[in-house]
This record gives sequence, structure tokens and C-alpha cells, in this order.
Amino acid sequence: MRLTVLGCGPASPQPDTPASGLLVESGATAILLDCGQGVAARLVRRIEPDKVTAIVIGHMHADHFIDLSALRYRFAWAGRSDVRVPLLLPPGGLARLAELAGVISERASFFDDAFDVREYDPATPERFGDLGLAFVAGRHYVPAWGVSLTEPDGARIVYAGDTGPNPGLLTAAQGADLLVMEATLGSAAEDDEDARGHLTLDEAIEHGRGAGVKRLLVTHYPSARRSLMAAQLEDLEGWAALARPDVGLTVARRSNGASNGSSAKGADGRGRGTNAGRGSIRAAR
Repeated sequence: MRLTVLGCGPASPQPDTPASGLLVESGATAILLDCGQGVAARLVRRIEPDKVTAIVIGHMHADHFIDLSALRYRFAWAGRSDVRVPLLLPPGGLARLAELAGVISERASFFDDAFDVREYDPATPERFGDLGLAFVAGRHYVPAWGVSLTEPDGARIVYAGDTGPNPGLLTAAQGADLLVMEATLGSAAEDDEDARGHLTLDEAIEHGRGAGVKRLLVTHYPSARRSLMAAQLEDLEGWAALARPDVGLTVARRSNGASNGSSAKGADGRGRGTNAGRGSIRAAR
């Protein structure tokens, strides 16, 4: 199973990365998780949208879904597309998407003509090709969910989406091969005291450790804090890394279901050692 970071920025536009967007591939199955501003252009560099198996939106904040409008223009304009990609929205998302069509002065069927749009039930698992999907409740300012994706051999990636401190995530992500966790805040004081909706880097690390995951990937952070955050992760011996646009991670299991050792390569192709027992995760462009 391969995860490619399409965008790792927060809502505020960043100079070097789109907002939230991840592509997860397993065999012929390709799932797009979130589609924030700038993500559509990154996606089409890797795969045509009509070849995507499904699109899943975690919550209806613009930095997680607004580029669906741009992505729509890659499909047939007149009438319904021959291929309508399943588009799964959180509860209440259908009304918001219909409003977006009106805002951009398009016909009511604008999204329906390209996507098979429906709302998911967070309590009901889904399956697309090789991947089983389960939803993970977030703690955010609006209803929000992350996604757990599992291959038949048990390899598992959990994308937490936007969330504040979230004890339920520890159970949902327990033992995952890779946890993709947000770290929007420089300090918890930046958030609403009574309604936390984001995490600091320290809190993201605590969640990964509490869930006993084999590897942590930190996303949804301002680019200006990248160097400082990277320095904070240096002592974690490769267990945690920062998401960067266009970087991919491969998660694999042995045939007996056990995790392989980890041999990581960065975008420059240089090896970064092994971490036995932490899952097979190889990073490359």
C-alpha cells in the first residue's frame, strides 16, 4: 500500500504546498483522501481523476474539499461522464456541495455529472477494491472524521484528519503501520480552550505513541515551522517524519502478516537506516 502526500498545509495558503490531500494506492485501487486548495493540480500529475477509485472527504472545511470544484473540470462537460467516481461526503455534505455549485455559477447537476455523490455513514465500513475503509471520529469545530484503510494482508494506514486531543483515536489507530496525524498549532494556547480542534506537534507525537503505531507522519502544519518541527523529530530515530508534498510512503506486510523492518529513503534517494519491527515503510518521490 502506497501513500503519496499531495498537500500537507493548513487552511492558510502556503508557498510550497497545497492544503490537505493524500492519495492511497493498493494494486489497481486508488483512494483520494481530502481535496483542499491546490490538490487537484498535484493529483493530475500522478493519475487522471477518472482512474481514481473513490474520493473521501473527512469534513466540510474548505481546505479539505474546495478543490473538488477544480477536479470536476477534468471530466466531460456536456451531460454525464461515462465514468462517475464515487465521492463520499460526511453527513450534511450533500447540501454544502450543492451550495458550492451555485456559488461558482454552475448548474445544479455540476458535481453529480462527474461524481457518484453520497454521504457516508461513519458507523458503516466501506470497501473499494483492495482496501477496506473505516471512519474515525475527530474532535473538531465541525463534525469531522478520519479514515482507516486496511489491505487484505492486514497492512493499515490511519489518517486522523483534523482533530484536537482525541482519546478515541488511540483505540482506532492501535498498532497501525502508519498514522498520519495533524500538527497545526505551535502552542495549545492558539486553539479554543473549551473546543479544541487541532494539535501541537508534541500532542501528535503523544497520540502516535499512545496508539503504539509503527510510524508517524505529521501533516497539516505551516511551512514556516518546518525546520523547527524537523529539529524536534530528530531524536525519534526515524519513527516520526514530516509530510512534504510529492513524497510517498510504502507500507507492506510479510505474507505471514508480520511487519517487515523499515528501510527508509528520502526524496534524495539516500538510505536512512533500518528500524526493525516498525513496519516496512520506504519513502521516495
